[in-house]
Amino acid sequence: MTIKVEKFTSGTAQTWTKENWAESVRIILIGGGGPGGAGCAIAAATSGSGGGGGGGGACIDRVYAASQLAATETYTVAAQQSGGSSTSSGSGGQGSVGNASTFTINGVTLTSYGGGAGAGGATTASGGGGGAGLNGAGGNAVTSTAGVAGLNGGVAGQAANTGLFGGAGGRGSLTGNTTPSAGFEAVRGGGGGGAGCGKGSSTYGAAGGVGGQSRDRPAAAGGASGAPGFCYPGGGGGGGNSSATAPQAGGAGGIPGGGGGGGGATVTGVASGAGGAGARGEIIVISYGQTTDVHPIYQIGV
Repeated sequence: MTIKVEKFTSGTAQTWTKENWAESVRIILIGGGGPGGAGCAIAAATSGSGGGGGGGGACIDRVYAASQLAATETYTVAAQQSGGSSTSSGSGGQGSVGNASTFTINGVTLTSYGGGAGAGGATTASGGGGGAGLNGAGGNAVTSTAGVAGLNGGVAGQAANTGLFGGAGGRGSLTGNTTPSAGFEAVRGGGGGGAGCGKGSSTYGAAGGVGGQSRDRPAAAGGASGAPGFCYPGGGGGGGNSSATAPQAGGAGGIPGGGGGGGGATVTGVASGAGGAGARGEIIVISYGQTTDVHPIYQIGV
């Protein structure tokens, strides 16, 4: 038996070529994570929230007879999605929904969707992005309202995902200077981003929330990048702390597919913590078959 492993971490409309000896092909397709929102920057005497965490990307894992695939197929790997931009006055910025990874199967496009973006911090709570499902991206949060669940296996923001394919929702942030609860975990999809810490009435300095776990990967501490996955999605980035002078940015989502953490809140005139980037996606193609090659098992990283 010969096994060929190919891992693709970037590329748009790229060409994959089937081996003539292949008998079956396994395709693992991971969508991008949703980015976290930035924290607010408001008057010292006013309470506000940090940014909400981004939702995790979906994961598709399927096996095909080699005859089901054409001699060449086309793939696109989800690119990293930037987090919400920081502000020195008012509500924090919000990013866009995470990107999708795609692979054609003899003319039919297989898509692994991205997670939704967390909302920027404000004088109200900020919602977390929705987790992606098999048939749709997670929804972006809208101010304090969590993003909706991606169709067929996703979950709304601020929820864990115990399904076999969808991403977790991002954690939302409340007003006040209290460390947010931990981000939400996923069994097979990307972990949700942790929430950035808000500010109280002239009180600052609490830590951001830890990122959500993916499978058995460790949770990311506040402000840290999510743990990477190995042929499966990563965990969510940790949320940033609040500060009157140097608020922390949210951590990037764990590669591939983890949601970004929300940024920390601050006072007007100081740049708030930016949202953490939603992780890029990934595609792994494993071909199985018989060949006379002298190296029966080998791996290619792209």
